[in-house]
Amino acid sequence: MLGLAWSGIFALSIALSHVYYFIKDQLKLNPFSNLIFLFFCVYLLFMLICQVISFNQKLIYRHQFFGTAMLFAMINGLLLSLVLTDYVIVVLTNNLLRNSFIYTIIFGLSSLILFLGLILYNVRWLKKQLETGFSEQRTNANYVAALSVYSKPSIWIILGATLLGGMMVGWISGYSKQILGIFGNLVFISAFSRLIVEVGYLLKLRAKDKTYWEEVPEELYNQSFLKTLDFKKTKPRLITEVILFLGIIACLQLLHIDAENSPIWLIWFIRIFGYTIVLDATGSFIYYQFKKRKKRKC
Repeated sequence: MLGLAWSGIFALSIALSHVYYFIKDQLKLNPFSNLIFLFFCVYLLFMLICQVISFNQKLIYRHQFFGTAMLFAMINGLLLSLVLTDYVIVVLTNNLLRNSFIYTIIFGLSSLILFLGLILYNVRWLKKQLETGFSEQRTNANYVAALSVYSKPSIWIILGATLLGGMMVGWISGYSKQILGIFGNLVFISAFSRLIVEVGYLLKLRAKDKTYWEEVPEELYNQSFLKTLDFKKTKPRLITEVILFLGIIACLQLLHIDAENSPIWLIWFIRIFGYTIVLDATGSFIYYQFKKRKKRKC
């Protein structure tokens, strides 16, 4: 389940880039002095750690409570990141709203009330499901809840909404940004509230008794972590490339090196490295779709 962190990394990278340039160009501040941007950076690092841990399936099976706790933290952090992005779109992009702290309070309280209300609703829904025999299904396949809610269609909806929203923010102007941000906030809080309840229940079950744990597959007993890092596979390779790229950016920031005082060869190196990651991701996706269609024909 931690392998789903790649979707959060993708969504967060889009949000991070928009927030970075907004703080730098519009607010005229150093992004690394802004608490929202720093939270994004720390959380992105956490997501990368989750993704790296997901490569070691044997570790996850042996420490399933730890893995589920990481998943629970990952989902809550992703929701908070999306809500903070909506806050930037709704409040900070408007001069009138940005200069009055009352609008920040209104946005925060309304988001919190909506979140708590949906959490209570989904807790009641889950209790009703348990009363009708849902608990037996959890005993036999307690991980289905998290996977069913966080399925591939759900992931693509989240990624599509994030990508579309990121592009639309650059296209639209005026109060349309506020409307988009409010709508996005409603959608993300509604979508994640049930997922949080489901995974929270799963975490409770695995903390309660190991009978709710999954058995370790036999093929994983003798598998080493290094064998799972096969760079011929797309996911490990792309994650490693992204970690290296972000590591270079972080080092440059720590050394106070930016585009204005860096040599031309360093600028082109970073650009080529970034373009290489994009081309690798695009080529891998096209190859995957081609391979998938070829299998269907056979």
